[in-house]
Amino acid sequence: MNFIPSAHQAAGHDGCLTAGPVFAKLTLTQEIAFYAEATRRLSVAPDLLGSLLAHWMPTYMGTMKEGIGLVEGAFVLNPDSVSLDGTNVSTSFTSDEKLYLVLLNLYHGFSHPCILDIKLGSVLTDDTVTPEKKARLAAVSQATTSGSLAFRICGMKIFHMTPLNGPLLFPNMQETMLAEPAGKSGTYTSFDKIFGRSLTEENVGKALELFFQSLRQKKMLLTRFHQRLQLLYNCLLDTEVRIKSGSLLFIYEGDPARWTNIDETCYFETDPLVCDPLDASDGESDSDSDADTGEAPLSRLNIIDFAHAKFADGQGPDDNIIDGVENLIRIFGLLAA
Repeated sequence: MNFIPSAHQAAGHDGCLTAGPVFAKLTLTQEIAFYAEATRRLSVAPDLLGSLLAHWMPTYMGTMKEGIGLVEGAFVLNPDSVSLDGTNVSTSFTSDEKLYLVLLNLYHGFSHPCILDIKLGSVLTDDTVTPEKKARLAAVSQATTSGSLAFRICGMKIFHMTPLNGPLLFPNMQETMLAEPAGKSGTYTSFDKIFGRSLTEENVGKALELFFQSLRQKKMLLTRFHQRLQLLYNCLLDTEVRIKSGSLLFIYEGDPARWTNIDETCYFETDPLVCDPLDASDGESDSDSDADTGEAPLSRLNIIDFAHAKFADGQGPDDNIIDGVENLIRIFGLLAA
């Protein structure tokens, strides 16, 4: 199996790799342990789709070490270093080896995915980092919507066939944007972390609306994401975890061809609220139409980034991230109205 650098990323660290439906990212043992435990809880207590945290996480496939080198620009996977059943997640790695988390590729099947990465919480790290980093992230939170709304846009990547005509939300906003050709007649416009850090409580809703601007069916899509956020909110109320610096990943199909003949009479049957992680692990999809075409859903919402996450049984829900989801529900409700 050959891995190449991921073509799609709105935020986060470099080093993400893909091989078709498989996604790999550099990680820490704490994140692997969190994925393994979430997957274990899913297997022993399957429940209504959307009610367990694992339903919202990328499907966990295991771990791997980096291969011995590069072959024609692709990372070579060493079969002896792979654990694709979630076992032996930390004992087989030495301190100088790169440790990768292997997940289902959430972008797989999308023709031109539009991506929005939103970091949750006003407290952005735990006690495992240095005091200097903790102080720096506390200052970032205080100066941005992380502090006022418990969420912050970390990055956006939008595919569009016509120019984006959104409002100028702050001075020098153009300096936070990068437009690149995509396909025969499209453009990808990326918004960096400075874009998100420059937003305020008053204009962040306009920034979220901009993410959906290029799509004619944006009202339906906003409604669907509003429903998903409500379902995720209820899940988090019943889940005892502590997640610092976790993110919500919003993806929708930017290719107009995949939206042909999609209207309100069929959209909500075509685009599922939650993609079943158990179906995904079997290479199947939620809907019969998706299974026939091999395509991704038209959109999806996932929670990602668990390097500073742990289960906290008996300690109640995580208000730090719940507050952010609650504010997103309010804003998406206004945008979808």
